[in-house]
Amino acid sequence: MTPNQRTILWIYAGIIAIWPIRHIVVGWAIRQLDILTPRSPRYHGESFPLVSAIIPAKDEEKTLADCLASVCAQEYPNLEIIVVNDRSTDRTAAIAQEFADRDPRVRVLTIDNLPAGWTGKTHALQTAAEQARGEWFWFLDADTRHTPENLPIVLEYARRTGAALASLLPEMRCESFWENVVQPLAGVMLVQSFPLFLVNNDRSKKAFANGQYILVQRSAYFAAGGHHAVRDRFVEDIGMAYRVKQLGLPIRVAIAHGIGSTRMYASLGQLVRGWSRILYDALDRNPWRLLARLLDPLIFSQTGEVILAVSLFLLASTGPSPFALWLLGLCIVHHVLSYTLLHRLYVLSVPRTRYTAWFPVANLVMDWVLLRALRSCLTGQVTWRGTAYGRSLSATSPAHPEVAPVEASVNLERLTHALRTPWTERPPPAPP
Repeated sequence: MTPNQRTILWIYAGIIAIWPIRHIVVGWAIRQLDILTPRSPRYHGESFPLVSAIIPAKDEEKTLADCLASVCAQEYPNLEIIVVNDRSTDRTAAIAQEFADRDPRVRVLTIDNLPAGWTGKTHALQTAAEQARGEWFWFLDADTRHTPENLPIVLEYARRTGAALASLLPEMRCESFWENVVQPLAGVMLVQSFPLFLVNNDRSKKAFANGQYILVQRSAYFAAGGHHAVRDRFVEDIGMAYRVKQLGLPIRVAIAHGIGSTRMYASLGQLVRGWSRILYDALDRNPWRLLARLLDPLIFSQTGEVILAVSLFLLASTGPSPFALWLLGLCIVHHVLSYTLLHRLYVLSVPRTRYTAWFPVANLVMDWVLLRALRSCLTGQVTWRGTAYGRSLSATSPAHPEVAPVEASVNLERLTHALRTPWTERPPPAPP
């Protein structure tokens, strides 16, 4: 072999060396996860605090009925359900009203206009929260489904951990080829920026929540400024979690296995648009963070596909030379290490996935997603669910707005007292 060939092999070996380290780190991180299953403890108390389920819905006729049916079937005796019909043009309002006619716990709010400076979802959630009566707010996306024991399990999880905000990462229902290929990797890429062992550590400033499923104490919600404080965020969930944690209150995020699921996007186009919006905002609309997230797979993952093609070409054109054989051998090690690690991560969100082998295709799609997110950094333009948002919205507030020191100290004293008071001894909540 020539000196240049040896140099190439050493560089490639260095790239591969990151994967055993990642196996060790991921194995440790998985052991730190909170995973909730149907066998997890359920809330049982002398009294049951009122929980307000709040479901924003804009053109959700395909998913709303299943979501509402699962929420109405919760094995929890003190529940009100608020559906926010946000400027829908399909049968969303009619479906919500059908449930309201059958179940007195269900109320339907209608929004006809979106004020300047708000995203549609944050405005819908703030509107509902101001009319909700519960001691806990249960924010749910319309594309989620929940087993009957879901709410009692998560409420007990919040009680046991002392969390003022608890959030779930539900299983992903992947029904099409592109969902099965892309969704697990997209989820991994997002959580990679928000390690849950740090999120669940009260001493860490790292904060994260999944807006598909958030259970938050009413007092903590309003002390953190409600959705008004994150009104211009496309990932308002992370902003809300940050503000709650900044108050000194515990937040917790758990993995859901067998108690809840979601189907976020049904087509490749929706996947690309949706995840580019999420990553654009989750990474603080920062082009350098997005560029770093793009370079990671390009260097440590996609080099494997390039090397595989090069080694096979060399074997076919020049025969089994030492360089070609070493290159192919290292490539096989690279693929074994990377694919086995990814499968360990994939099954956390899609437990029965059989699409790990499509990882190279998923990587290309996520490259596309990240490039779109980078473009949004340059243009300030995002279009989602029929609403176009411009640079003026992006500039209305910082990614992690600070809670004023005086406000924080007063709220923390009041909330600490509330958290230490048993639910059975608390007065009913006052209106905001």
